[in-house]
This record gives sequence, C-alpha cells and structure tokens, in this order.
Amino acid sequence: MRSLHKRFAILICALILATSSAAQQPKIKLVHASSDHPVWRVDLHSLGYPQNNPDLQRRRGFANFDTVSFLSDGTVAATFVTREDIPVPQRREDPSHISPYRLHAIFLDALSGKVLRTLDWPVERPAAGIFPRHDGGFLLLATDRIVAYSADWAQIHELQLADLPPSNASLGGIAESPTGRSLVLQFLLDSTAVCFNVHTDTLESSETPCSTLDTFTAADDGIIAPEKLPDGAALREFRPGGASIEYGIATPKSPAPSQSQSRDSSIVVSQCSPCVAIPQFISNDIIAVYSPTYVRVMERGGKIRFTQTFDVASKWIDEFGRPVRASVNGQRFAVASNALHLRDVKDESFAIHVSTGDIPAEFPLDVQVYDLLAAQWIYTLQINAEHLHQIWGLALSPNGNNLAIDSGGVIHVFALPR
Repeated sequence: MRSLHKRFAILICALILATSSAAQQPKIKLVHASSDHPVWRVDLHSLGYPQNNPDLQRRRGFANFDTVSFLSDGTVAATFVTREDIPVPQRREDPSHISPYRLHAIFLDALSGKVLRTLDWPVERPAAGIFPRHDGGFLLLATDRIVAYSADWAQIHELQLADLPPSNASLGGIAESPTGRSLVLQFLLDSTAVCFNVHTDTLESSETPCSTLDTFTAADDGIIAPEKLPDGAALREFRPGGASIEYGIATPKSPAPSQSQSRDSSIVVSQCSPCVAIPQFISNDIIAVYSPTYVRVMERGGKIRFTQTFDVASKWIDEFGRPVRASVNGQRFAVASNALHLRDVKDESFAIHVSTGDIPAEFPLDVQVYDLLAAQWIYTLQINAEHLHQIWGLALSPNGNNLAIDSGGVIHVFALPR
C-alpha cells in the first residue's frame, strides 16, 4: 500500500511539473540592433515621393492614417500623397474637375523590398490612406468613400461615406481593430459625435457608442476612449481642432512647477507623474496603455500584467503620435520613443510639447518590441538619427517577425527574434 501511495505521489508531482513547464513560456534573448543595418531599405523618392515637402504629408492626418503597414507577412504597403498640377482655377461641380491631390500606394515584397505593384487614386484632400484587411487585402479610405481591395489588388466592395452620418457631419477620428476585421469611423456634429463600426469583409456598418474625444482605440466588438481608464477624469481638454499639451518637467535641482493654464487655452502646462495615458488594443483582450513616462500592459478587465516606466529626462513617448503598433496575431507590439532635445534652455527645467497628428517619433531614440507570451522586451532598435532622422510610421508583420519603419520617404525593414 505504501508503494502504491508513493507511486501516486510521484505521478501527481510529475503532472504538476509538466503543467508548470507548459504554462511557462520560454524566455527570448534580448536583441540589441542598430538602425544602420536593416534587412533592406527602399527610397520612395525614386517612386514619386515628393522632395522637400514634409508639410504635405503631415496634412494627411497621422492621428488617423499610417504611412507604412503590413498587408500580410509577405507584403509591405507604403503610402504618400502628391499635389496635382492644375493650371487654371476650377469648381468642384465642374464636369472636368480634377482632384487636387493623389494618394500613392507602393506594395513591396517583405523579404526583399522588391516593388510588387503600385496604385494611385485621385483625392480631394490629403487626408486619405489605406488600412490592412485580415485576409491580406486592404481598405482605401478617401475623402468620400471606402473601397475594399482583395489580396490581389482587385476592387471588391465600395461604401460612400455620405451614406453613414448626417450630411453636415465631418470625419473626426479613425481606429482599426488589431485583427483588421473592423474599422471605426467617428463623425463630429457640433458638440456631439456619432461612430460607425465598418466590417472590412463586407463594408456593412452599424452605429456604436462613442464620445467626442479624438483619441480612442477599437477592438472587433467596440471601442475604448481614454476617459474610461483610471485617472480618466484628469484628461486635458480636447478641442474640435485637436488636442495639444505641454508637459513641464523639472530636474531634481529645479523646483517642480505647479499645474497652470498657459496663454493658449488649448494647451495645458503641468507636472504629471504619472501622466494620463492613451489606450491601444493589442488584441481583443489585451490593451497597451502609454503616456510620455510609461508603458503598461493590461487585460481588458483591468488586471495589470506589466509596467515599464521611463526617465523622461532621457527618454519619452509622444502619446499623440500613435507610437504603439501591434502584430495581428496579438503576440507582440512595438513602441517608438524619443530622445530629449533641449533647445535654448536657460535653467534646469524643460517642456515636452505634443499634439494631435504628431508623427510617432520626431526625435527618435529607439524602437522596442515586447512579446506577450514571453512577458518581456525581446528587441531594441537603437536609432542613428544621422541616417534615420524621424519615424513617420512603423508596423509589425502579422506574425510579429518583422518591423517596418518609414523615416519620411524611406522604408526600412528589420528582422525580429523568433
């Protein structure tokens, strides 16, 4: 009998050890890399990207549109706009009306950087772009319509934006779900907002509750805005023209400034620790929450899995630059951070100014990639600002194995640990 009990005890211990080992994900060795050594690099200027006109690209509205994305593990899409040469004044209702802008999409092989295809569309305003669909296709979102394309670049559906909101509403924020199955459009009407959840398979839409804040994040089944987070009541005020904030930071030798209102009523100067954060869905169940001073991973129900804080005097995140990008499989996300650049500092205090529509990193320091299964940072890309001056866009491949960066007309792709 004792022998039988002993065997039973050994069996139970073995099962416990096996279960514990299965639950623990293997650690991945942290890789440090340099932006000087991508797998490949493609300069879009040779493909029509405008020279010396960054303001035109900024007018696209980086709060809503990405400049680079993965349509699949094998295809990278880069987009930019150009201005058309219109010799004479024209009216929009004129039958021979020429749209003043053109959106260009360059589709590149993710392994080699080879150009697979180019497409372009006339648009009335620079605010236009494409969004990946879960099947390798994409959505074109232009001034007046959404068009769905298949993975082989064939047009399959079209939705007129005029069919969605009241005729006098204007398009505000846009958020895509991490799986690419839905796209939420926010329309502003006076002091109210109405949102529609558009299914990327069929372009069928349904109204979904939302607020007037122009920063929100979408899952397949709904949206979350920052005011729904802890400390959400402390959010700075958002204006119809976008949000703007300055964080006043004092070094230890300088007295901490108290919260105050600046001369511009749309800018708040404050000492924040921690700063109010912006949410971003990584999967339908996991959210990354970030501010200039920290990144946090939390479950949708509120349980915190991980928090990383930063010394803002050396590294900070532009919360309005949409610096966080997730892989479609929901296992990894990338974060672009800035180095501190002091200009005309007369004492030991300084300020960080961020506003709606910022690029992910104006003064790039690094890009870090976090793996949820391994529960750790697995990759740090140190940015050489002499060669990669700014980060205008970034994306992870659906399987999380590659990172793409747009440095303002040049696309760089880097391999990540597997």
